[in-house]
Amino acid sequence: MVAQAALKPLTPQVMLTLARPSTATLSPNGAHAIFSASRYSIDTNKSIRNLHLLSLANNKVSDFTPQAPETSHDNAIWLDDDSVAFLSKEQLVVKRLSQPEAEPYALTDFPKRDEDLKANKRDTALAFDTLMVRHWDEFIQEKKNNIFVANIKKDGDKYVLDGAERNLLIDTGLESPVIPFGDQSDFDISPDGKELVFVAKINTPDNAWQTTTHIYTVPTAGQAAPKNINPESVGAATHPVYSATGKTIAYFQMLKPQYEADRNRIVLHTEGKSRIVADHWDRSPSSILFDKKDETIFVTAEEHGRVKIFKIDVASEKVEPIVEKNAQSGLSFLDDNTLLYSTASLKSPNDVFSVNIQTKEIQRRTDIHAEDLTDVYLSTPEDVWFKGDKDKDIHGFLLKPIGFDPSKKYPLAFIIHGGPQSAFVDNWSTRWNSNVYASAGFVVVTLNPTGSTGYGQELTDAINNNWGGSPYIDLMKGLDHVLEHHDYIDKTRVAALGASYGGYMINWINGHTDRFNCLVNHDGIFDTKNGFYATEELYFPEHEYGGVPWDPKAKENYERWNPANHVQNWKTPTLVIHSDKDYRLPVTEGLATFTVLQRKSIPSRLLYFPDENHWVLKAANSLRWHAEVLGWIQKWTAQPKGASSEDILVHETTQIKL
Repeated sequence: MVAQAALKPLTPQVMLTLARPSTATLSPNGAHAIFSASRYSIDTNKSIRNLHLLSLANNKVSDFTPQAPETSHDNAIWLDDDSVAFLSKEQLVVKRLSQPEAEPYALTDFPKRDEDLKANKRDTALAFDTLMVRHWDEFIQEKKNNIFVANIKKDGDKYVLDGAERNLLIDTGLESPVIPFGDQSDFDISPDGKELVFVAKINTPDNAWQTTTHIYTVPTAGQAAPKNINPESVGAATHPVYSATGKTIAYFQMLKPQYEADRNRIVLHTEGKSRIVADHWDRSPSSILFDKKDETIFVTAEEHGRVKIFKIDVASEKVEPIVEKNAQSGLSFLDDNTLLYSTASLKSPNDVFSVNIQTKEIQRRTDIHAEDLTDVYLSTPEDVWFKGDKDKDIHGFLLKPIGFDPSKKYPLAFIIHGGPQSAFVDNWSTRWNSNVYASAGFVVVTLNPTGSTGYGQELTDAINNNWGGSPYIDLMKGLDHVLEHHDYIDKTRVAALGASYGGYMINWINGHTDRFNCLVNHDGIFDTKNGFYATEELYFPEHEYGGVPWDPKAKENYERWNPANHVQNWKTPTLVIHSDKDYRLPVTEGLATFTVLQRKSIPSRLLYFPDENHWVLKAANSLRWHAEVLGWIQKWTAQPKGASSEDILVHETTQIKL
């Protein structure tokens, strides 16, 4: 154990150069697992991604493909116990465990359609007759996501394609995986390989203001139309998977239209009939795995700031937690009684673990980050509970700063999550990593106010048409709570930071209180009405504010919770960050925020990224982002705020007409 005084801070540089492992994929015989991991080099300003092999007999990890420049290997699948196919330069290649020195050989030679379009299309225009015209960070292109299947066979000691690939969605008008974040979880293939199940969004003119998706099955042989198995769906359906026997399809179904944060219900579809399992369970699962007899399912779901593994008996519908700490993902069966999965936390990116389903005994399988984090300060999160608006129980986390001494006073970084229907959980992040702020000398508080997920659907739903109401009161009461109960926090040196909805809340805070030394607003909403007209997913504001802004009743809601209506009260120094490719909350929202601050002569700074979206993903840009954010809050919390401690602790929410 390294003494705390000798520990180095978790700097943005250290955080961004750590390996970023994927979840592990298990070999058919359960002897090995394979996963990819990317690594960023500050010196070259480039990332590589290669494959790693985990031997489960001795838990040793080795490079399956080399950590070489320009390497990008991902999406590994086992063809048999010895052969692994994976993506490299947009083609599938194969490498064998028994031939570790051999170069991967090509399995596919798919044509590059993008190159054809670029060569043959002379103009750059895109024409649209319906919404959406753009989504997340790009305009809708002519090319659509389709699912192709191809048979393979052994030719000597190598696999080769057996015939041409088949497009299962051709001439259907359907698109899968669903943009912008669709991936392999949007489809699954039956155990016998004869059928595929997938999710597709509606392609009707109301696509932009409805969340409706459907689950389809289609024979892999091709030349057959997909069959909709949940035609009654008016909400979002996701994550279709086949059971181990292939007799059942499971998927998640939201019941409310236009609402992307409704609770996921677990639907089992067998022999043409569907039923919801464990509908009494007030949690929203995010992944699902069957046991080999289809008698039990295992799911991951948020609960009280963790992502836990739960066991659900299909017959009795009893729900039982199996793994309850940190954040779990990537479930698979190592054997009948053992799950293999990945765990991340506020103190570490993904590592591979296993758990005995009966005894709940957990075994660490990898320690990928041990060498890089041995002498790095990582604060253990402490749970915070308090009474929020309407006497609701509100939860969050508190992290102590590097070199913590309870006799000293420390500034506070008060971070507000986006969504708004999301949560701070005990998970690793390279965007809002609490330990980076703790290593910069701050006490860090991250709360999950009204609207957060993992505490029951009622709390999640309660933010609807209540954006600046209960969540704001929860946050202010939570701030009062931590200031009152932790004497080492300097009440006169407090910074508030937030992104997306958190950025909205920063603007709302600026109009309703001056208790903070400074604010940081990343991609936040300035004007709720204009936000509706400029965003791409219209279902989001329509659900949150009760309709379109030209409807008289809904218009009142947009106006009631509009930060732009309170700019006359703004006075707190603010760092504004926005990116040009953010089509969820366009850059004009950030520019408008900065305009008000500058016009009112409020100390402010604009950080603009021309090549980022709603997130800052490029490592060099992230380094600049962190430098600006940490520099800003350190500058403005270096000295006490002018108000006295007694004044700061006053509930200013009682003075505001909401």
